[in-house]
Amino acid sequence: MPKAHDKPSIRDVAAVAGVSYQTVSRVLNEPSLVRRETAERVHSAIEELGYRPSKAARSLATNDSMTIGVVSVHAALFGPSQTALAIDEGARSRGYSTASVTVRNDNPDVLNEAREHLLGLGVDGVVVIAWSEASLGLAERFAGHIPTSVVAEGPVPQGLARARGDNHGGAEQAVAALRESGRRCIAHLAGPDEWLEARARRDGWAEAAREAPGPVVTSGWDPAGGYRGVDELLALAPELDAIFAANDHVAVGALRRLSELGCAVPGDIALVGYDDTDVAPFLSVPLASVRQPFTAVGSAAIDLLFDLFDGRPTGERLLPSRFVWRESAGSPVVA
Repeated sequence: MPKAHDKPSIRDVAAVAGVSYQTVSRVLNEPSLVRRETAERVHSAIEELGYRPSKAARSLATNDSMTIGVVSVHAALFGPSQTALAIDEGARSRGYSTASVTVRNDNPDVLNEAREHLLGLGVDGVVVIAWSEASLGLAERFAGHIPTSVVAEGPVPQGLARARGDNHGGAEQAVAALRESGRRCIAHLAGPDEWLEARARRDGWAEAAREAPGPVVTSGWDPAGGYRGVDELLALAPELDAIFAANDHVAVGALRRLSELGCAVPGDIALVGYDDTDVAPFLSVPLASVRQPFTAVGSAAIDLLFDLFDGRPTGERLLPSRFVWRESAGSPVVA
């Protein structure tokens, strides 16, 4: 609250209304972008304080960055790229632009540089597409300074607004489908150990495959890893009759190697991918996969950020995954 002899400021209004000063600016400059109940709280605070916006305050929204920071990894990867695109579209629909930073590893200096860059731009808030514990820590550090939402699997710091797809549940669906097609030894080509999504998919596979256990090897996210991983799996369990791949790219490499080895898919070994990329239906054997809601997750993440701007409760939004049955998974066994 201002002292008796001070003129109330836009930040005083924000404090009384329980919103960010950016939201007060939007009420003054672009009220159509603000929910009615939020605008009413702001106007009530203005009247209570006797606030009279100066010309500078009225232009604060445009003088401010009107920019959302986005931190992602490996923009060429299907999932993060789709999520980042949805975040950008959600920001633009509200009159904001995005400033994106792509990092390729968990090096503390690289992560700190990304943080300092976006804070230096004066972004109004940030969405972190967190792939690892280190990048999740980056989101927590952002949250100490500006409104922050995160796309992440696994445990997150209390109070951090989060959107995510159900990687664990999606993996369980994949294994359930393979068991339904009569498979008794379901192996897994796992994503990188440090990736939170890969861990969730691996955990989902492990829990669902307890009655049809098979080996697991780490393949990474690329076709080469899937290609190599097939030989490793068969060396560990020659009897395996199904492979759940960490993503569709891994499954593409696995399909190529199985073909070279003379293993019919799905006759000898069934195969399921993850992400349901555009290529999945068009492979030599149409690939069954789990459709991950990357776009919906990005939209939810930007919605959460604007909830923070407007002082509304946030929490977590969990979006469901869906198994897409195609030829590579085999056919359900009829009892």
